[in-house]
Amino acid sequence: MNIGSVIKYYRSKNNLTQSQLADGICSISHLSKIESNTYTPHESTMEALLAKMGVQWKKELVKRDRMERQLQDFIACSLHYDLKKMEEQYVKLQQDDDYMQSTDLVNRYELYKFRYYLYIQDQCKADRQKELLERMKNSFTESEAWMHKLFLSLYFTLINRKELAMECVNSLDNGIQSIPQKFEGEFYYQKARLLIMHEQYELSAHYAELSVQYFRLNYNYIRLLHAQLLLAINYMRRNLLVQAAGIFEVLKRNTRLTDQKELYNQTLYNFAELLKTRNDHNQAFDLLTELHDILSNDTYFYKAVLVSLIETAVEIGADAWAYVRELRNLSEGPEDEYFLLYLNYFEKRNFSQPDLLVYSEEKMFPFFRKHGYIRESKKIALELADYFQQEQQWEKAMYFQSYYDRNGG
Repeated sequence: MNIGSVIKYYRSKNNLTQSQLADGICSISHLSKIESNTYTPHESTMEALLAKMGVQWKKELVKRDRMERQLQDFIACSLHYDLKKMEEQYVKLQQDDDYMQSTDLVNRYELYKFRYYLYIQDQCKADRQKELLERMKNSFTESEAWMHKLFLSLYFTLINRKELAMECVNSLDNGIQSIPQKFEGEFYYQKARLLIMHEQYELSAHYAELSVQYFRLNYNYIRLLHAQLLLAINYMRRNLLVQAAGIFEVLKRNTRLTDQKELYNQTLYNFAELLKTRNDHNQAFDLLTELHDILSNDTYFYKAVLVSLIETAVEIGADAWAYVRELRNLSEGPEDEYFLLYLNYFEKRNFSQPDLLVYSEEKMFPFFRKHGYIRESKKIALELADYFQQEQQWEKAMYFQSYYDRNGG
């Protein structure tokens, strides 16, 4: 424990100047060196300074040990995705935030605060914490520096800067010997997650399987569900539909039994996407209808479910217009361009096939390509390639077919 930081903390708390505290005990310059932790004071000097402020060193050691236990609980909640308990510990730690800055626990404390803000997706607090950690990083140990890079990767994923996120996580390979063992599964999971975003499915599957193995061996059951969901999505994207469906069935049951509502909802949505791939549109429609009924309508996810419901309703001959109207009413902001494109697409398909294809070529494809929607841009590219082949417009057909074959560029 940094005695100098503790003395400085209590001096500031008692509104004492260095001159007032040092008077009769030591010189001001001597006290300044103690407070900056460049000099360790003699025991008698330390006790005199603390006694002058009514502070007992033994009680401070007890307090420090209590705070370390609280911090360890906070970290454990992070590792096991116990967000409710993590919030409780965060509130407790915040009550002693100023004091924590005087201890040798401060680096870990600030790092895991960053992780907490990322978990709850509070971007404003995460932005501020990122700036704070940039100023602190020169004091990090090797393992703390490694964690900082991992958390930065998560931060860039949150703000949809996938290239920067991948750059951070790739840099961790070089410092793998510094990895804290408890974070091994998190590293594998994040790497698999980013690789699947970049459609590097073979390599993503390798890391997803490593994360599943790690979380299972360490009895980390909630994070195991996350890793299994990622692996199922990977299998689905690689057309290993039987393997993916088997995992989705297990996840449907286990996420419901463990009351992991967010994971349950994501499982239903992705399972429905798999069923659509298998042309089992009726079962997919049932899953999406369940999601539609339980989700809050003020989320991006809800609007994504509406898009999928409209697609599925069209396939089974059900009335899709109620969902079209609902999505139109919910998509009014500038951030809803993705959904507005789909709405126009669905409305145009009922009138003119040539107009629909022109719209796909001039509006949808450029938007999806610009904003990194790889799956969507590939789907449109394949439709356009087929159309232009039929029309014998070979140059355009070659362009869109090439884009599709190159895995979305």
